[in-house]
Amino acid sequence: MAAKRGKQRRGPRGGAVGHSPRRGTWPASSPVADVEGPITHAIFRLARKHRVVVGTLLRPIGLFPGQELLLMQLRERDARSQADLVEALGIDHSTVTKMLQRMQAAGLVERRPSSGDRRVVLVGLTARGRRVRAQVERVWREMERLTVGHMTGAQRAGLLRLLRSMEAKLRPAAAAE
Repeated sequence: MAAKRGKQRRGPRGGAVGHSPRRGTWPASSPVADVEGPITHAIFRLARKHRVVVGTLLRPIGLFPGQELLLMQLRERDARSQADLVEALGIDHSTVTKMLQRMQAAGLVERRPSSGDRRVVLVGLTARGRRVRAQVERVWREMERLTVGHMTGAQRAGLLRLLRSMEAKLRPAAAAE
């Protein structure tokens, strides 16, 4: 008799949320990628695993990966323009709009026209959004612990320098050239 399966939770793009098809080394290693671009492949695999774990930790507080970054931006400065958030997050305007609609429906943010310029939409946290933001900060501390907690302070500092150096050299415009 087949075991009864529960309905999997789906993300905004239809994929299973917080679930990996295999345990252990998922996503699977690729011999070709490991030869042609071993560092790129390692970064891809790490980023993918990191997003799955973040999603698993965010799910209980009602967020999807990416939404926590928007909350963190509003921590820096409340009542930011939607255009400012697009720039700060580095993602498409329509993605931010959809994200804000969902977060507004969940009672996390409020949007209102600017008193100085009615064309500008300002986004701020609600009281619930501020409470959830505090939970997000705990999730980020936990992710830091899970990701680099086994490293010494010197190893973490060195890794952070390397990552910042790599990030500074990687520009979307350079890829198009």
